[in-house]
Amino acid sequence: MNQYLFPFLFSMGLVWGGGGQALQATAWASPGTDVFQAFTQHIGAQIGKDKQEFAIADSCTVYFYQLWNKKARPEVERIHYSPFFRTGLDLDCVRLFPEGLDQAREAFGNSQQLLSLSLTFYQMALVGDGDDNQEYSAHEIHDLLEAFRLPFQEGQPLGGYMNALTGLFDSIRRDVQFKYLMEGMQVLMNKGYRFSEADQRALNQELN
Repeated sequence: MNQYLFPFLFSMGLVWGGGGQALQATAWASPGTDVFQAFTQHIGAQIGKDKQEFAIADSCTVYFYQLWNKKARPEVERIHYSPFFRTGLDLDCVRLFPEGLDQAREAFGNSQQLLSLSLTFYQMALVGDGDDNQEYSAHEIHDLLEAFRLPFQEGQPLGGYMNALTGLFDSIRRDVQFKYLMEGMQVLMNKGYRFSEADQRALNQELN
């Protein structure tokens, strides 16, 4: 799969079906497993928040369109993700977006972008586990850090890289650095890493 398509799978509706099993909740047995689990769970927690923000903005955009009897379509093309809690939310859209439709549409566009970035970064974290064993080896951590021009010190305990990896995600998301993220993904692809079927199953769980 062309890595440059990753951020756009959702807008084009090209996400595979099949759900699959979630990443298994197992006892963490090694430093490499600790790093992988903590890293992906850190990203996954943010994805959960991004999905909720997107659902709120989406629901309130529809609300304001219906309120003013306009066609319920924002200027930004929707990603292929249906907020599962749209009908379950008891939203006070007028309080959340006192400026009305324009403010809700702006929030929709921003939340869409951040959700897409978080999901794409999650893909990158999965790709970095080259043998799909839910554990980062020293070599895999080296390649991940090198892809983003971060230092790797031989002999340092693998757990010591946890802050570097989570900090990388936080900074890329804060500054919405899609270009930097995709460049790092390209470096991994050039080294032979691929987005596997196991990675897709794990990603599908985050989309549900």
